[in-house]
Amino acid sequence: MPLQHSKRMQPPFPLRTKFPSRLERAGYKFYFSHIGIASLTTAYLPVFVIRFVLRHFYFKYKRWLFESPKNPSIPSRIWAAIRYLLTFVPPRFKSCDALLPRQHVPKLEKTVERYLASIQQLHSGKELAEIEIMARQFLSMEGRKLQMMTQMYSLFVDNYVTGFWEKLATRAARAARIAYIEMQQQLAIDQQTFTPASAGLICTSHLDKSYAITREPGEKVDKLMRYGISRHIAVIYNGGLYKVFTVDKNDRIYNVDELTYIFVELINRANTKTEGAAGRIPALTTDDRTQWYHNRQRFFEAIPKNKKALREIESSIMALSLDDDEDMGYDPKDPDKLSRFIKSMMAGNGANRWADKAAFNYVVCKNGAFGGIIEHSVADGCDFGSIQENLSLMEHHIVPYRPREEQLKREKLFDEGKQKASGLRFAERLEVDVDDEMASEIDRCYATQVKANNNLDVSSLVFRDWGKDRIKQCGCSPDAFIQMAMQLANYRDQGRFTLTYEAASPRFYRNTRTETLRTVTDDSCEFVRAMENDDIDRNKKADMLRKACKLHSDHNRDCMVGKGVDRHLFVLYVMAQATGTKSPFLDHVIQQEWLLSTSHAPNMVNNRTEDGEYEGLSWLGGAFGAVAETGYGWILEFFEVSS
Repeated sequence: MPLQHSKRMQPPFPLRTKFPSRLERAGYKFYFSHIGIASLTTAYLPVFVIRFVLRHFYFKYKRWLFESPKNPSIPSRIWAAIRYLLTFVPPRFKSCDALLPRQHVPKLEKTVERYLASIQQLHSGKELAEIEIMARQFLSMEGRKLQMMTQMYSLFVDNYVTGFWEKLATRAARAARIAYIEMQQQLAIDQQTFTPASAGLICTSHLDKSYAITREPGEKVDKLMRYGISRHIAVIYNGGLYKVFTVDKNDRIYNVDELTYIFVELINRANTKTEGAAGRIPALTTDDRTQWYHNRQRFFEAIPKNKKALREIESSIMALSLDDDEDMGYDPKDPDKLSRFIKSMMAGNGANRWADKAAFNYVVCKNGAFGGIIEHSVADGCDFGSIQENLSLMEHHIVPYRPREEQLKREKLFDEGKQKASGLRFAERLEVDVDDEMASEIDRCYATQVKANNNLDVSSLVFRDWGKDRIKQCGCSPDAFIQMAMQLANYRDQGRFTLTYEAASPRFYRNTRTETLRTVTDDSCEFVRAMENDDIDRNKKADMLRKACKLHSDHNRDCMVGKGVDRHLFVLYVMAQATGTKSPFLDHVIQQEWLLSTSHAPNMVNNRTEDGEYEGLSWLGGAFGAVAETGYGWILEFFEVSS
């Protein structure tokens, strides 16, 4: 049975019934033009003072991260009091972004020192000696010049890293709710009524790039193309490409029932199956980026009909694939079913994912299971996490599903003529002319992608015996605890320690992206070796685990305040490439492979739980792709399960 509507649950943003006109958008986009001179003179100075105080004494303060919550210092107590007072005037979406401090460029010596400390357990003594020689030469020669260039560059941008880093319902009912909710979230972000996470302490700038955006291939460098707010979504179904409107001709936003009818009509169309290369056009987007750039110019940009279809796809709110898979979804008693589902969401069948659609590529399976894939250059997991949590809340409590029997009955009674007369605009087929040369390229890309899919192994584990509360009772951070467990498992599997990546988040700074949290430390390796030694008692092993977890948590906090290693070295490498500066040390750093790539899906907006009245209101987090041919990608989702 579907979850019933609860009066206690409120939508996380205002729901609109009409698409805003250009004049209305101008009103809320350029509201400063309505403020008179009198308002400026009387209000500007106190506002400036308040913002100055908040920026330098509230948003810039980070000492609380490194203190015990049970015994905070006096400055941290004052900071907490200010935060409490600010809860009475909640910030608007993005209203605090300009108050966040710029991410500083770390000292070069400190970054190199941290890097060398992080690799002590990964190389032999001879290899370490060679790397240390390269590091000393780097510090005394090209490093100083590159550091100075990076510091100068940081003066002219919000963030010195980001610019380089970016370059179970019926299928119709589920698809309709996704289309409706994502249209509403797109407008909420555009109008800044989207509730920011962490009361504005975390940067929200990347959410602007969540909708109507595409990653356009370039001959040398790709670029992100943003199309503002959009009125339609791109749908891939039975090999065909379609444009599905979310508004009528008068810009009235379709409600969920109307969108359901639109998808019912599309799914029930006769003879929609597109065979051969013409039904695998999305495979072109999975190709090598330079080759896809040339094919895009040749087969789309040079042909007006194809160019028009491409623009409709790229300017859509999102891409949505209606897959024919049925034995997919989440079943705690059948992890293999979840593994198949995750792999399908990541890879598809080789021809039903539009890879350029950076956010989002959603998928609805035949049994109503819903998932998708996002492209990492646009934003990070925490950005998309807040969107997915809102989607989960909305579809279960704000626009809840009817009983399945009623859904099927309504779909059987669907009258196409009646619905068309009421003003519904049904899905439009996007026609693409496919000649022999294009068909040959499509077949090549499809074959390559199928081979890559077959080389991808995905396995999931559903563990519900106990959760993170029990881990906390052991005196460990849940994330650090799992990371140490992964180090132990990887050591037992590989027989050695390997370079391990965990995504960390310095989001307390303006316009930031992720930082790399290096998991392998002296303490983590000592713990792993102790676990393999039967002569060491359990209490000693537990103490070593807590010590390793504490160091991991300390390193995580360092990353949160901009003291990470890898993004700084990455920017120095980019500067070296741009100026033709040779640096053996940076070349060595960049060439290292992350054989274990990890992340976890945090709860961003705190509107979901596995306990109590709202049991089941959760999403499954995500999968994290391996970044090395012989490596592993791993992600963890902590549900709110009490132990």
